[in-house]
Amino acid sequence: MLPTALFAWMLTLAVQQTDSPIVDSRQTFEQAVAGTTAPDSILRTLTLVNVEYYSFDGRLHSGQIIVHRELADDIRAAFQKIKASRFPVQSVIPVKFDKPDNGTSMDTLNNTYGFHYRPKTTFKTRQLSAHSYGRAIDINPFQNPARLRNGRTIPATGRYEPQAPGTLTATSPLTRFFRQAGWHWGGTWAWSKTTCTLKNGKHSFRVPGAAVVRSLCVPQGTANRKSML
Repeated sequence: MLPTALFAWMLTLAVQQTDSPIVDSRQTFEQAVAGTTAPDSILRTLTLVNVEYYSFDGRLHSGQIIVHRELADDIRAAFQKIKASRFPVQSVIPVKFDKPDNGTSMDTLNNTYGFHYRPKTTFKTRQLSAHSYGRAIDINPFQNPARLRNGRTIPATGRYEPQAPGTLTATSPLTRFFRQAGWHWGGTWAWSKTTCTLKNGKHSFRVPGAAVVRSLCVPQGTANRKSML
């Protein structure tokens, strides 16, 4: 038989290995925004939030997301709920700006992210997305794609199956949590369905009817608008 002290040490080590999260992102704020063309006036309003979540492999992961500093507490609370409920999230990594198309990763990575300085992608416009202000979050874009009225799906590899793990619906506990916190879910938009995006911001984003987006949540109102986009 193993000595009591050795057995206790081995048990402690096993627990630590089980609870130790897989690191998906561990960056400084400066590293996370390196390469962005966003002006300093926007960068000064942003913050890097560390989060933990269970991924589709069933294991605990740690990641990071950049959002407007006014929304940091909302995001921390949301990920506490995500972790406690084991709602699967593929990864949470700040968008890399050294990739093509100014860092867009949605077509190749099922990555949850917040800040991304770019125009809206669901229709042709030069108007900046709520992501550009750190006031939107996309969750599992592959499970929660945007479906436009012309038949296009963003990302192209996305497939919306309401019963699938990691998918948002109007009645999902996570969707309800964000709504109670003042956010808007893209799945309710008339012009698009985007189930992965939630948004919260001070800017008004009004567009003609043209799509269905279930992945996006965006802010509503004028001075205190939150959304998932």
